[in-house]
Amino acid sequence: MAGGLSASEGSIENPLAARCGQAPELLIMRHPQTVRNLEHRYLGQGNAALTKLGEEQRRRAVAGLADWRPDRIVSSPLERCLAIAEPAARELGLEAVVDPDVIELDFGELEGLTFEEASARGLPFPWGETVGSWPCPGGEPLERFHARCARAARRYVRLPGRTAIVSHGGATRALCSALMGLPDSDTWRMDVGNVCSALFTVRGPMVFLTAFGLEPEELKGR
Repeated sequence: MAGGLSASEGSIENPLAARCGQAPELLIMRHPQTVRNLEHRYLGQGNAALTKLGEEQRRRAVAGLADWRPDRIVSSPLERCLAIAEPAARELGLEAVVDPDVIELDFGELEGLTFEEASARGLPFPWGETVGSWPCPGGEPLERFHARCARAARRYVRLPGRTAIVSHGGATRALCSALMGLPDSDTWRMDVGNVCSALFTVRGPMVFLTAFGLEPEELKGR
């Protein structure tokens, strides 16, 4: 898409795609529902248990990801992402690659709070008119967050074959924004459901969003 990442930026050889005649693809999947998601609490770089629905979503996500048959699976280091990435990788005879660049935003003192609780403490989110200018105490500046997600997007979109990333709501938005060339301020306008995926395809020098909001069952046969 215009303004997005170019697949030829720092181009590398793509022997698998050339051999198979298939364009490289990048799938980004969000983790299952956690207790803090259900309670509408900020959940950044901490761990949280899955809900009963989240456990069912996890099973569906593992099956869907295995059906998509990626050549590699990349995961955030947090438990809610590894719960999908590791069993799917085992089923495919792969080893999940843990990458801290696709971990969720560090909310600092917002962690574990609801929006109402945060507002009562004077800790609003997003942080100010200038992106990242006013992070709450202990929080990660949004510029840094977007920079590391963009770095990951550039790294994985260039790889041959199929790459799957299991990540988080905020990080999925930031990865998609980087791939589509959207301004950072538009990142939080995407509705990213638990275990839903965005699919990008490389065609020549351009990267295209070919599907968004895919349920795990929709990955089979793609």
